Amino acid sequence: MGVKTFAWVLVALGLAMALYGWQAWNPAAFVGMVLAALGIVVLATSGRRPGG
Repeated sequence: MGVKTFAWVLVALGLAMALYGWQAWNPAAFVGMVLAALGIVVLATSGRRPGG
């Protein structure tokens, strides 16, 4: 599994948890939003090389 695939899995899992948590009124919504944000950050920075 590559970095971009992992990031897309994080985004999808985060959105699913956010939707579930929003309907069930539990902390899963917050965790889902954090996972989705982390996935977006990984996608945004995956093409950059340090020292370039």
